[in-house]
Amino acid sequence: MGTKQQFTAPYTAQENPTNRANRTVKTMIALFAGQNKRLWDEKWPEIMMAVTTSVSKSTGYTPSFITQGREPRLPSVLFDRETVGTGRLTETPEEKANNLWEIFEIVRRNLERASPDQARHYNLRRRQWTPAVGDVKWAKKHHLSKAAESRTKKAQGL
Repeated sequence: MGTKQQFTAPYTAQENPTNRANRTVKTMIALFAGQNKRLWDEKWPEIMMAVTTSVSKSTGYTPSFITQGREPRLPSVLFDRETVGTGRLTETPEEKANNLWEIFEIVRRNLERASPDQARHYNLRRRQWTPAVGDVKWAKKHHLSKAAESRTKKAQGL
């Protein structure tokens, strides 16, 4: 299937896009849950709908479209027009696979086009620094969660 294992440095958000996705979801949980943070799970369907139907600036498509080859049917309460691409078409598995490969190719090209712009934006605040031998350097300490106190490191910011 062409899957490759890739190792990333721990605590390095730049190397792990999952950290960025988690930050987005945490922000959404905080906004949706409001003052009562313990009820965030009741808002999970709305959060997932927002995440999967939001068009990515880099890919040009929604995650639902990339993974399924179609947009999800939105509840009429949220969306009163016809959702594009949700009609019932009889499509063979081979046709569906070919359509997904075409979508993946378009997304790959879009990501390649977006990458230099993202690198330029990231590097705006980056300064070149080369430490000399004997310079004092600071290192972050990554404390583990305190499960005994019913709190985790990730949930403290919520």
